[in-house]
Amino acid sequence: MAAYARSAARDWVREHFRGYFTVLYTPFLNDGEIDQAGLRRNIAATLALPGVGGLSVHSIHQEFWTLTKTERKRVTEIAMETVDGRVPVVVGVSDNSARNVVDLAWHAQDCGADAVMVWPPFYGPRTADGVRAFYEYVAARIDIGMIAYSTTLTELGYYLDPGQVEALLPIENLCAVQNTTVDMALYAEMMERVGTQISVTTSLEETFLHGKQAFPDDRAPDFLLGASRPLFVQNAAQPRCGRFIEAVLRKDFEKAAEEVRGITAIAAKLQSRYFARGFHHIALSKEITRLFGMATGGTRPPLGAPSAEELAECSEILVSAGLLERSVS
Repeated sequence: MAAYARSAARDWVREHFRGYFTVLYTPFLNDGEIDQAGLRRNIAATLALPGVGGLSVHSIHQEFWTLTKTERKRVTEIAMETVDGRVPVVVGVSDNSARNVVDLAWHAQDCGADAVMVWPPFYGPRTADGVRAFYEYVAARIDIGMIAYSTTLTELGYYLDPGQVEALLPIENLCAVQNTTVDMALYAEMMERVGTQISVTTSLEETFLHGKQAFPDDRAPDFLLGASRPLFVQNAAQPRCGRFIEAVLRKDFEKAAEEVRGITAIAAKLQSRYFARGFHHIALSKEITRLFGMATGGTRPPLGAPSAEELAECSEILVSAGLLERSVS
């Protein structure tokens, strides 16, 4: 069972979630099966990264939509076994079928997850009323805290806007919303409309810092959710993300802004340019983590492999940033 009552989910998450909740990538073997040993190594390596205070399992980065439900459950089990209670874990349980979401959520809770991430349905006709009913159906049938996902990236095909999130507030175990947008005005509107009641978090440092500065009443939470940059904008010698989160949490915003400039300068070349086109370049990001020693093994269809030119360019960017000693392919 969850560590908190349904009615206490909001307060529990705000109190216990801190730092980066970093994504994982699902490594595959040559035959396309999940590399379970590689996944365990990746989790251990991720937990050791500066600034990491939790994990985000089955985010978009982990190719959950290419996995069978049995495989998704196995990945959850491996993650929870490997973490072994050391940090909080949010498990993504998104699916077009609300019944599948409930099943995956109960499995995640039974494995020890601390909250679950639920996207709006990501295919087919969707209306605001229908999406609200989807969330209400799921929430009424689970005990664990539920986090909604709101993004302006067109890859999801549905924007859960601030008004729709506000309409979900009567759901007592709705504890947070991950608001991934590059539009600061939309992020601010989300914070203004629901941020005093649920945690409005983000995956992006620049947005996180803006929230802390623009809302000094402490409504901005202390955690980033679904963050991938700790995996490729820092190393042991240059712990940019670790320094950033430490500076923010001690309210040294001048130092935090300095770190954000370094983080975003690298991320703009490796990641953010694809955000501007409306999508995550998952295959490329996954291969970038290989340059840092993570197990990868390629991607499953429908994701295609990054081009040799893309990989070579990213490698040189990392060398220039002092994050790799030499260009590797």
